[in-house]
Amino acid sequence: MQKITGILEKTLFYLVLFLFVFIPLYPKFPLFNVTGTFVAVRIEDIFIGLTVSLWAVYLVISNQLRIFLKDKLSLAILLFFFIGVVSTFSAVFLTHTVFAHISILHFLRRVEFIILLPLIATVVKTKKQFIIILIFLGLTVLAVNLYALGQQYLDWPVISTTNSEFSKGLILRLTPGARVNSTFAGHYDLAVFLAMTIVILVSLFFSVSKKMKIPLLLLGGLSFLVLMMTAARLSFAALLIGILSVLVLTKKTKYILIILIFMAAVLIYPSQLRDRFISTITVNIFKQGQRYEGKTVDQQVRSKLNIPTLAIKTSSMSASTSAFASSSGNIATDITPGEPINTTELGVYRSFQIRLQIEWPRAILAFFKNPFLGTGYSSIDIATDNDFLRSLGETGILGTAAFALIIIAVWKKIFNVFKSNSRLIRFFSAGVLSMLIAFIVNGLFIDVFEASKVASLFWMMLGLNLAVLSFKDK
Repeated sequence: MQKITGILEKTLFYLVLFLFVFIPLYPKFPLFNVTGTFVAVRIEDIFIGLTVSLWAVYLVISNQLRIFLKDKLSLAILLFFFIGVVSTFSAVFLTHTVFAHISILHFLRRVEFIILLPLIATVVKTKKQFIIILIFLGLTVLAVNLYALGQQYLDWPVISTTNSEFSKGLILRLTPGARVNSTFAGHYDLAVFLAMTIVILVSLFFSVSKKMKIPLLLLGGLSFLVLMMTAARLSFAALLIGILSVLVLTKKTKYILIILIFMAAVLIYPSQLRDRFISTITVNIFKQGQRYEGKTVDQQVRSKLNIPTLAIKTSSMSASTSAFASSSGNIATDITPGEPINTTELGVYRSFQIRLQIEWPRAILAFFKNPFLGTGYSSIDIATDNDFLRSLGETGILGTAAFALIIIAVWKKIFNVFKSNSRLIRFFSAGVLSMLIAFIVNGLFIDVFEASKVASLFWMMLGLNLAVLSFKDK
């Protein structure tokens, strides 16, 4: 039996190593679509399912299942899953707010992501395995960044899921002014991934030898450059908060002023990111910016119905001509009277208004319809752009509280890792805690906990950090 257990441990480690590389690198090609939604089952779902199944067998054979079930974090995870089942049952049979197969699919996706945490925590057994994973992660981040540069400057293919047509797996190309997404099928997902990466790279920078600092600095600088190319305001802010958290946790506060000056200089330099930050203030807060006005009676009537009054610029299905985005600063071609005419200002305006007027009120309404259990997974559409309002709307107070218990339990366990004698592990733990903070900041305006690639990697990184608590070679 010990021989079988040993074989399973090695197999699981190589599968975990494979997932750390495959999930961020493989584009989001659909394997098959699910009726009623454009969210597809993908090949990484099959690999994750295979790994989880083998891990379950390992827990039983190695007699670790009982230990797993006694752990407080495991109990918090199981409680969250149980409430998810009850919420789904309630939504299907009591409130009738979801389609059963779609709601179950959404629930299973949460299970798929979160179960990776205890899986990684029990599979990674030694510091050597831990370092191997870090090395492969570094190479993976390099590949992600290089592919993003290839999209921008070498016309490399783009796979996107930003709308129902693109999500079918169409091969696209970036147009001038478009924002890179590398292998993440969306620039927001890529930006979140890079923010996570840079925060951890900063923490590792202070723990490694001098000869390793240069590669980490170059990788971090390249990641930051690509993050700027995504022009993602929230991820930039989350990154800043994450880096400051690292400096506080590692007691490197003397670098805080330098970081603040550097980030301020980046925002001053002309870029899409700067323009979008400025537009956030001028358009959404101070209501400034030149607005389009209907010049005819027909245009004014159409505007009341929220129908665009100018020609609508659509995206082609052609790989060579697909209009993936409009150039920043141009005159918009799909606006209604009262909206900004500048494309950058229009994008910022709509981004905020969709949240404020549609997505957030919809989640709040769902919460009040059933405060304890919510209206079920998938009941408030594909996006809410606030993970915490989404949680309250879909699973109510009970589901949100259970999710908070998981986060708190993880935080407490990782905080204990600061007692490690290994400088590398201590600083890595500071980076992961700061990554957690940055991820939550992103969750205030983006559904990051439901974004398959970044959500999977988030739970896997937490699991990797928790693995050090049971290393055999302490």
